[in-house]
Amino acid sequence: MPVLFSQEDEINLASVLATTEGHQVNCLAFNPFNEWVVATGSTDKTVKLFDLRKIDTSLHTFDCHKEEVFQVGWSPKNETVLASCCLGRRLMVWDLSRIDQEQTPEDAEDGPPELMFIHGGHTSKISDFSWNPCEDWVVASVAEDNILQIWQMAENIYHDEDDLPISDEPAKTS
Repeated sequence: MPVLFSQEDEINLASVLATTEGHQVNCLAFNPFNEWVVATGSTDKTVKLFDLRKIDTSLHTFDCHKEEVFQVGWSPKNETVLASCCLGRRLMVWDLSRIDQEQTPEDAEDGPPELMFIHGGHTSKISDFSWNPCEDWVVASVAEDNILQIWQMAENIYHDEDDLPISDEPAKTS
C-alpha cells in the first residue's frame, strides 16, 4: 500500500504538490487503475498529472481551461480518461492515450488531441460532477443554480471511426 507521507523521505505530498512550479492545488484525484498516478486541478487554470514516485515534475499538463480548476475525477471504466471542471461553466473530458497524437490543422483548432469533449450545457458554475460507475461514459453534473444534468457523450467521440460497427443495411447488388 503506498503512503503519502514517509518519515524516511520526509516528503509531504500536499506541500510538494502545492508548490510544484507555482501550481497551487485546489483538488486532486487518484487514478483508480494506477496507484502511482494522481491528477491535480489548480488556480493556474491547469490540470496536471503526477507520478508519486517522481513527484518533482509533472507527467503532463492540460491547459485548456479559461478559469481556475476546482475538480478532477477519473472515469471508473477507462483508465486513461479523466474529467475536470473550472469556474467557467465547462466540464472537459480528457484521454491520456491521445496525448501527442497527430492532428489535422482543422482538428487542432478545437484543442489538443487529448481533449475529447467539452460539456457546455450549464449556465452557472458547475459545483460538482460524478462519473456513473455502472454505465460507460455517463456523467452527472450539477451547477450552482441547482440544475442537475445527466449526459453521455456520443459514441463517435470516444471510438475511432474504424472501431464503429458497420451499418445493418444490406449491401446493394447490381
